[in-house]
This record gives sequence, structure tokens and C-alpha cells, in this order.
Amino acid sequence: MPSDTSTNPQALINAQQAAALKRNAELVAAAGGPGEGIVEVRARAEAVRAHWNAGGPDMAVNEARSIPGPFRDIPVQFYKPSDAEGLPVFVYLHGGGFKIGSPRTNDLQLRQLAEAWGGAIVSADYVHVPEHSFPDPIDEAVAVVEWLSENGRDWGVDPDRMSLGGASAGASVAMGTALTLRDKGHGDMLKAVASLYGVLDYNLESDSMKELGGGDFMLTTAYTQMVYDDYVPDPDDRNDPRAFAVKADPAGLPPVFVSAAQLDPIRDDSLALGKKLKAAGHPHELVVYPGVMHAFFGFSSMIDEARRMIDDLARFLGEHTGGR
Repeated sequence: MPSDTSTNPQALINAQQAAALKRNAELVAAAGGPGEGIVEVRARAEAVRAHWNAGGPDMAVNEARSIPGPFRDIPVQFYKPSDAEGLPVFVYLHGGGFKIGSPRTNDLQLRQLAEAWGGAIVSADYVHVPEHSFPDPIDEAVAVVEWLSENGRDWGVDPDRMSLGGASAGASVAMGTALTLRDKGHGDMLKAVASLYGVLDYNLESDSMKELGGGDFMLTTAYTQMVYDDYVPDPDDRNDPRAFAVKADPAGLPPVFVSAAQLDPIRDDSLALGKKLKAAGHPHELVVYPGVMHAFFGFSSMIDEARRMIDDLARFLGEHTGGR
């Protein structure tokens, strides 16, 4: 059956989304282009993100910290909207095609989320391609969750009310982390998990990819395949549910928040996960945001649908972990 983007998807683009993409392209050009080589690409991407992270709510705590990990001390950004002790905590993993991004990539959005929800946020880095590939990023994220479970009270948070999530590539790592913790017998460390337009399936033939993957909607089919293959270079690993969560049995996972962008070539992967969770009777919420594209979360200063997703996620976290 044709989807709602099978005919003239350009007509569905939200005006705020279009304006944000135009402004972002101007910022990239002003920075000298996307860059050459991974070091320069990462630096320029973060420089552009500084524009999108300007303004927004102040936090009682907004600090760069680190957590011991299997490969290094893992950089994190720690946010608390108030000085209260014992706040619930959300561990967030940024997007960036498994190659770019940092704990401050979504600084504004996380401050907005912390304010709306009332809980603390640990925005954690994870090792990137090409230096590392699957499952190393998951191993780092598991280390973050396990460390906070043991030591979170020293940071003024309640580790018994911890949740985990991420955007795009970070959503893949978050889901893989939740599955790993479950399989280790530590599934109860998490009270909720969130996937924001996540990388969830190795599927280049979905309706959304066929309809939107030609180049007008940020991601192309060829680029998406490159991202997937670089992260999971061994074809045998592409059936591992830790890499692509649609392949997972959700039993033993906490409640799952699944969001998708209507005009995202990988939209149908989120729909497939939602369908699987529904068929299993697993507690979840699936929301598709109209008129927006992949990575729209990062444009919350311009796109109202991004703010709506922040509010939806804040409500979901509040329902499952409490708030202030």
C-alpha cells in the first residue's frame, strides 16, 4: 500500500523545516564547507551546531565530566535543571552517522528537555567510526549506564530512576545498550528507552527509502548504506539485534518511546519497530512528526515539531521515571 509520501512529498515539507535547512546550509558554507578528512569534518559540524545551541534555559548544573570506560574516560555533559537531590536521570546518545557528534551536539535540546521534564541528563559520547565500529560504541554506553547505577547518587541523581535514549545513530547505540543490559541480567537498570528517528534496521528497500532516498530529503540510499556498512563492516553482524533493533525480541526491555520524521528515508524502520512492539504487547509509544526530516530534533530553535517531540519525550520520561 502506498504511504502518505508516495506522491509529491515535496509538498509536505514543513515551512520551518525548509527554513532551518536553508539556514544550516548557509552556516556550513560560512564555515568553509563540510570539511576534508574526519577531524575537520567533526570540528566544522560542531562549529555549526553552536549556532543551533544558542539561547534557551539555564541549568543549575551544566558541566563537562567523564565516566570510566572500556577504551578511555568517556566524555559526558551533565545537566541538572535544579539543585534538588535524587532527580531521575536520562542518558542521551547523540546522532551523527556513527562518525561525528559530541556530548554538546544537542546542548539546547537537552536543556529544553531537562526544563520540560524536571530530571537530570547525562549526554554521553561514544567511540566513533572509523576509529571504532560495532559493538564498541555499545560497550561504552553500557559502561556509562552501569557506572551511573553504582555512582549516580554522588552526582545527585537517583539511579533507580534511570532511562536511556538517543537520536539516529545514537538511538541504535541506545537500543543495543538496552538489549545488552537485558541479556546481562541488568535490564532493571533502565525504566524507559527512547529512539528518536533511529537507525533500527538494515533495510534499503523500505517504502520510505524508495520514496525519499533520492537526495531531496537529507539522506540518500547510497549514503545510508555507507553509514550502515562502516558501522557494521562484518555482514554476519548485520543480523545482530544489538546493531539493528527491529530484529530484537523486545521481551525484558523497559517501555519504549519511538519517534519518526514523516519525510525521513529511514522512517519505516521506526514504524517497523513500533509494529513489532505492538504485536508483542510491549509498552511503547510511537509518534510520527509531520512535515519534518531526519535530524529535525537539532533545529528546535526554529521547528515547532521538534519542540513538540521534546515535550512528548518529557511526558514519557515523567510517566515512567517521575520528574521533579
